[in-house]
Amino acid sequence: MSEKVKLYIKDLFGEMKEEVFDIVNTSPSSKIATQNIMEYVSGKIAAASQGYMVDLYGELSQKTLNEAVFQDPANANKFYELNMRKKISDAYQFDIQDLKTYSTGIDFNEINRVYAAAGAAVGSAAVGGILLGALSGIVSIPMVVIIAGAVLTGIAGGGMTYAKIVPEKNRANFRKAVESFMGNLEDELLNWVDAVVEFYNEKVGELKTNL
Repeated sequence: MSEKVKLYIKDLFGEMKEEVFDIVNTSPSSKIATQNIMEYVSGKIAAASQGYMVDLYGELSQKTLNEAVFQDPANANKFYELNMRKKISDAYQFDIQDLKTYSTGIDFNEINRVYAAAGAAVGSAAVGGILLGALSGIVSIPMVVIIAGAVLTGIAGGGMTYAKIVPEKNRANFRKAVESFMGNLEDELLNWVDAVVEFYNEKVGELKTNL
């Protein structure tokens, strides 16, 4: 059910990795590189994820409504009343797809603080755990900020820097750190899709037991 969306995510990361490595290669410092990667990756994922969730919901709801129990119009109406598509959209605040829209002049420290607080609330610093926390209502942070926080934690948190001393060697180390982070982030988002499907199935299952 979620395989099509997972393919979309894999394609997106293939596209993003090229741009991210170009940012690493052309940025004069790790701080500037991290800032640009954070803005680029968070914006791309936030914008694309809205479409992914629409597609995923479309597939899931079609399968649900084809079940025998929902051939009864009254039961179908109760499914629609769950308003699952809106719940998912509201949880991730997809209308905010740019960090500048979220907060004018937001800095590394503020994003780190918001992300750390979200991690503490859900008991996990992993982006997948925080994304699931948003869906269940434990945290209320736009998708773009969650991803931005993950970038800072995954890249800047690793302490990888490059400046004037042996810049190319340091740049190579930074690139490795970025490459590792992008791979981990892709895995987390693929797992997130499974978590959304599980959340959907759980809510529909609760409805069916009460019909």
